[in-house]
Amino acid sequence: MKDWTMIVNPASASGTMAEKWKDYERLLTEGGLQVACQLTDHPGHAVDLVMAAASAGRRKFIVAGGDGTLHEVMTGLLRWCDAEHADMGMFTMAMLPSGTGNDWIRTAGVPQDDSAVQCILAGHTAREDVVRLTFENGSFCMANVSGIGLDADICYYTNRLKKKGYVGRIIYKLMTPYAIFAKKCRPVEIVCDGVSIFKGKIFSVVIGNGLYRGGGYRQNEEGARWDDGLLEVSVMPAVRPVKAVIQMAHVLKGDFVTLPGILSHRFRKMTVTPLGGKPDRVESDGEIPGTLPLTVELTGQQIQIIVP
Repeated sequence: MKDWTMIVNPASASGTMAEKWKDYERLLTEGGLQVACQLTDHPGHAVDLVMAAASAGRRKFIVAGGDGTLHEVMTGLLRWCDAEHADMGMFTMAMLPSGTGNDWIRTAGVPQDDSAVQCILAGHTAREDVVRLTFENGSFCMANVSGIGLDADICYYTNRLKKKGYVGRIIYKLMTPYAIFAKKCRPVEIVCDGVSIFKGKIFSVVIGNGLYRGGGYRQNEEGARWDDGLLEVSVMPAVRPVKAVIQMAHVLKGDFVTLPGILSHRFRKMTVTPLGGKPDRVESDGEIPGTLPLTVELTGQQIQIIVP
C-alpha cells in the first residue's frame, strides 16, 4: 500500500518545518507514494488527527517533526487501538526528523537529513515494542524514553523556554545545572513485575525503550533493544547537588549505570507511587504528560517502523 498520512508539526525545527514539509511531500510523491498531509496547530492536536485518520482506514503514518510529535502520533494510535480492541501491529510509522533532540531516530538509525525520505521510499521495516504509560489523567504511549524527577524537570524548564522563543539543544544543556540545584527530592516506591526494587527519595529515574535522550546521551545499560520484550529503569537516589553534577557528568561518558549507588533493572511492568509531598513530574519523549503515580508496561504489541 502506497497511501501514507504525514502528520506535520509546522512549529518544529524553530518553525522551519512550516515550509520544509512541502519539499518532503514533493520528494515522496516523486518517489511514487500517495501522501495526505495534515498540519497540527496546537499541543495534542496530532493525537486527534491520528485517531481520525485511523478511523478512516489509514494505516501508514509519517511524522514530520520531533520526538514530541512522535509521542503524540503513537499515543493517538494506542488510544485508537484501545478503543477498537485492535493491534498496533497493523500500523507502520516513519520519521522525517526536525526536532531539538531527535533521540528516537538514533536507535532506529534513521538519518537526520533529507535522506530520511529515501528510507521511507525503500520501505525497510523493523518492529518496536509498544509501551503504555498510565496516569490518573489517562494513557499515553512512550515512543523512546521517559524520566521522573530531574529528567522531567529539565524538560519542563526547557519547554518553558521554547514557548518564549528560545531554540536549540543548548537550552537543554543550560537547564540541566539549573534543574539540579533546584531539585527537591521526594520519596517514591518503585515496583517492577510485582517486586519492590526501591523505596526512598529519588533524584532521577530514567525509563528506556529506546537508547538515547537529551540529544544523544545514554543513561541506561548496554545491550538493551526496543524489540526484546523488556524495558529498563535506572534509578539515581537522592544526593546533594554537587554530587549530582558529578554523577550526571557520567551520562556524557556513557558509563552512568556503572556508578556506585545507581540501580538498574529490566522489567515488563512497573509502578511508581509517590510516598509524600508534591508528586514529581513525568516526562515522556520530551513532553510532560502527567505526574506520579505512574504505571509503565509493555502492551505485548509491536508497531512496524521504517528503518534504513
